[in-house]
Amino acid sequence: MTNILSLKQIDKRFGIVHALKNVSLDVEAGKTLALVGENGAGKSTLMKIITGVHQKDDGKILFEGAACKFRSPNDAMAIGISQAYQRAEVVPELTVAENIFMGENGFSKRGLVSPKRLYARAQTLLDQYEIPINARAQMKQLSVAACQLVAIVKILQRAPKLIIFDEPTAVLSDKEVELLFRLIAKLQREKRTIIYISHRMEEIFKVADSIAVMRDGEMVAVLKNENITQEDLVTHMLGRKLGAMFPKKHFQAEETKALVVEHVSNENVHDISFHLNRGEILGIAGLVGSGRTELVKAIYGIDRIHTGSVTLDGKKISKCTPGKMVREGVFLSPEDRKGEGVVLTRSIRENITYSRLRQFFRLGILQGKKERLHTEELKRKINIKAPTTSTLSGELSGGNQQKVVIAKALTAKPKVLIADEPTQGIDVGAKAEIYNLINELAKNGMSVLVISSEMEEIMGLCHRLLVMRNGKLVGAVPREHITDEKRILELMYRSEE
Repeated sequence: MTNILSLKQIDKRFGIVHALKNVSLDVEAGKTLALVGENGAGKSTLMKIITGVHQKDDGKILFEGAACKFRSPNDAMAIGISQAYQRAEVVPELTVAENIFMGENGFSKRGLVSPKRLYARAQTLLDQYEIPINARAQMKQLSVAACQLVAIVKILQRAPKLIIFDEPTAVLSDKEVELLFRLIAKLQREKRTIIYISHRMEEIFKVADSIAVMRDGEMVAVLKNENITQEDLVTHMLGRKLGAMFPKKHFQAEETKALVVEHVSNENVHDISFHLNRGEILGIAGLVGSGRTELVKAIYGIDRIHTGSVTLDGKKISKCTPGKMVREGVFLSPEDRKGEGVVLTRSIRENITYSRLRQFFRLGILQGKKERLHTEELKRKINIKAPTTSTLSGELSGGNQQKVVIAKALTAKPKVLIADEPTQGIDVGAKAEIYNLINELAKNGMSVLVISSEMEEIMGLCHRLLVMRNGKLVGAVPREHITDEKRILELMYRSEE
């Protein structure tokens, strides 16, 4: 066994936060190591040290047996370490080929780029990895998932010795996930070394040769992917048994309609009608691109409704806008938490209170103590892991950013909460906390509309289910059939009649 990478007692602090505590890890050459742990366990910080984004405070890094000190990502890339991030960083106005080879040499003579060579080489790479994208297409014409695949090809063209995949399937459809796993299998056959980070257990067991588990900034176990169960892995991650992932469902005895959507249409959705009862958790399922997010954006007023109506507690809302919907008692927790859910350069406290800031003012003056007590109570209630509510939201893990979005929603005190992918990229412990919170909100009378790509989540959390395909509502699954996975999948995948 030859280790391509060895970390020896890596230590890192950010002020009072001890992010990494004497972390040691060996990565075997030509193998795939999965790295798992709760949000905030230290996974991202460790990867940033390996890739030169952060510098360690103490410890030693050995790559191919030689001691290394990375002062920047360029230092790591120069010796063969590259990372594919959860969200692709691309230049929308440039083509696929230009994005793939941006900053690379070998395409120009005397300062003039050879387009023919550039596009031919890019298309060869895309075809080699069986990615059906035209090298001449502009990035802004591609879906988020396609941009992710292009970003991965950009990394692979450098022929790295160690590739880090950080939640690579978070924005991919089932078809694209299958394509990515074929690509990873090809890399594994080529004996490339991979570090794979994911909160999706089925992916971990599918791709990993071994699994490294982090908790609270420490490396607690490195396990061979042999005869290990999901329950065993979760116990290592949390330091305890998780117990039931989903809380017991609570059903309202009286069904009173909180939200009624009638014949809503625009350029993205077509003739959608449904209702949401008070105290109910209603799920919306469908493949990526089915129109789920577009539907709730129309209801919330982000996108214009061309025809149809939205009624709240018996009151028809004319010309929906986000501001009006918040005032009427609807709040959207968006899918893109970093781009739309939180302001990364502002504190936890500011983000939480933005949704209903007027309740913290008196005679035009912000009541700082009232604001602080409110946010500290919510921080405790939903277990946001941060030193204080003054911590910048951009310094939080993805799961804790999601909790800030939910705390922001609770501050708005909505009658109807729309949660779009509420647990995307979140570890199992945080998922269970969010499931319990949503269930408790519904039990107390709030109506919740949940969009999710995870079948288990939809079946375990929701009371009823709507299924969308191609911008249309193609079926509804009642309470008594909510765990009928075959029925749900048939609705999601069935060809148009």
